[in-house]
Amino acid sequence: MAAIPVHRVLVQPLIASKSPTFQWAVDTQIARPQCPSLQSRWYGSKKKTGRKEDKHKEHNGDEEAHEEGSDEMTLDLDKIEKQMSHSVERFVTELKSLRVGRANPAILDHVRVQLKGSTAPLPDLAMVTVKDAHNLIVIPNNPDEQSTIDTSIRNAGLGLNPRIDKNAIIVPVPKPTRESRARLAKEINGMAEHIRTHVRKHRHTALKQLKTDSKEGMSKAEIKSWEKDIQAMTDKYIEKIKDLISAKTREIENS
Repeated sequence: MAAIPVHRVLVQPLIASKSPTFQWAVDTQIARPQCPSLQSRWYGSKKKTGRKEDKHKEHNGDEEAHEEGSDEMTLDLDKIEKQMSHSVERFVTELKSLRVGRANPAILDHVRVQLKGSTAPLPDLAMVTVKDAHNLIVIPNNPDEQSTIDTSIRNAGLGLNPRIDKNAIIVPVPKPTRESRARLAKEINGMAEHIRTHVRKHRHTALKQLKTDSKEGMSKAEIKSWEKDIQAMTDKYIEKIKDLISAKTREIENS
């Protein structure tokens, strides 16, 4: 057996404070020959989300961290569905703000009232309620702002002509004419197409994420299944948009 080379030996006496006994400490470092087959190599693992793993965690279990990262998908269908749902909900809000011939407080939701140095939404400054089928009544929180609110409604581009009645503002909502019905239908279709574009954009994002995930060994059957789910979700929200258009169109025709 070959002799083990001693690189450095340090002998130092240690004297206890109340004992004559000597203690000896030997610090010995042994030079070890490097063997290529025994050298360790640390591999950084990276999850599909792009977030780097903590190096200390990799040191304790690099292989487990790498395996766990490879199972995580960037595609989150729940998140995609929430985005599609949010787009459709926005369409619902926009439809409520359209004047279709019947008194609806929502048509004044987007009216901005010019105050000193700023503007504020009408619902923050007044209570808006239905007086009857074709009239709204607006009661300002501050009577001093009554005239300003009246002017803001008149200039909001809604085709409304309010009038002041004591401490309130009466807002007649005229029945739509044939021309106004055609204009509303065109406006609704334009709004709907804008929302459809957003829904399709979310679908494109989902397919792009799926393409990234498929590079990690996903089978063709799995890919097809995910694509089918994404398309089914998209079709569901496109159909909801269609139903909303139909309902609003009937409301306009019956007003």
